[in-house]
Parts: sequence; C-alpha cells; structure tokens
Amino acid sequence: MPFSLNLYHDQLLTGGSTEPDLPAAHRLIFARHGAVTVNGQTLDAGSSVYTGETVSLAAVAEWSQIWRWELAQPNHAPQLLGGDKVFSSLRMSRVIATLEMPEGSDWLFRLDQITSAAGRIADRHQHPGPGIRCLLEGTFNVQQDVESVRDRAPGDAWWETGPDTVIAWSSTQMHGKFLRGMVLPVEWEGTVTGTWLSKDDVPRRGNWELLVDQIITV
Repeated sequence: MPFSLNLYHDQLLTGGSTEPDLPAAHRLIFARHGAVTVNGQTLDAGSSVYTGETVSLAAVAEWSQIWRWELAQPNHAPQLLGGDKVFSSLRMSRVIATLEMPEGSDWLFRLDQITSAAGRIADRHQHPGPGIRCLLEGTFNVQQDVESVRDRAPGDAWWETGPDTVIAWSSTQMHGKFLRGMVLPVEWEGTVTGTWLSKDDVPRRGNWELLVDQIITV
C-alpha cells in the first residue's frame, strides 16, 4: 500500500482552534513556538507527541506554531487546519517509494533531532528509511542524487529517501539543528540511524536526541 509523508506548518493566534477536527491519521506533532492543546493536552514549545486519533488543536499562547508530520494515501487532499485565527500550509509531500508497506504491517514512526556542529561535514552515509527534515537553527546543505539543497534556513524542509547516499554540512560559523520525521523498520526502535560509508567519519551519538518513537500499524 503506497503512502505519502506530509509536513505541515500551522499557526494559531490567541483563541484560535480547529474547526472541524483533523481526521484520524498517523501523526507526529512538534510545538515550534508558543503553546497549544492537542486533544486537551498542553504542548509547550519544544515538546512533541504522536497521535493516531482525530485531533483538536487550540491556542494557549498569543502566537503558536506547530509542525506536523502525517502519513496519508498519495491521492488524499491535504489536511489543512480550518477554523478561526488559524493558518495552515503544506510545506512538503513525498510518496514513499523505498519501502514496501503492505496493509497490516508494523513500522516505526520517529521524530528526532540532530545537531551538526559548526564546520562539521557528515561524510557519505545512508539511512534505513525515508523522512522529511526541517531546519530549526542555523543553515544546512545536503548533497544527494535526488533533491540536493543549499543554504536551508529555519523552517525550510528537505527530503531524504533513506538508501540514497548523502553528504551534509552546516555553516563553518554556526551549528545546524533540524528535526527528522522518519518511517523506519521497527528493529531501529530506540537506536540512532545511519550507515556510515566512510571510515574517516565517526558518528557522534551526543548530537542525536530522540523525541518520539512510535510503532504503528498501517
């Protein structure tokens, strides 16, 4: 069964809330600014949660922004927020073509954070599954056979397929920090991904922070 991975950026002002609720989906939500309630649970800036249920969002702070990663059928319409004092945009949508995901199979739906030190170059590496990255701080560059990007700024997104070889680097003046919403085989639960193809590059586990690891059935 084919799936798309979609990244949305949503903004909510004081008093803003979803109307109607978002339909049920496998969904990772990260509070980028401010604070919101997700089905009545408060999510402060920097916090994240997984939900597979219908979702009601409401603003707590004066201005809030959330980033949400969702799995959907490729032919489904975008799930933009409706309601007063909200604004929603689909920042990226990619069909997952590198994993076979039959109905009833289990997968790891992950949200994690990577910090790349100023001047560091992550030499040739691959991942066991695809994902959409979105930059939090600094700037970032990615060289790969598909969708190479340069000078990503905070809020910018990019796609990595998983098996395609990647070389990446941040600025020589400032670290780069980004989130990754990824779909992975379940055996990677709790473990940092990355197959390093260069013996000269040693992965630095301290630069990795796991936010959400949720096993889902598609």
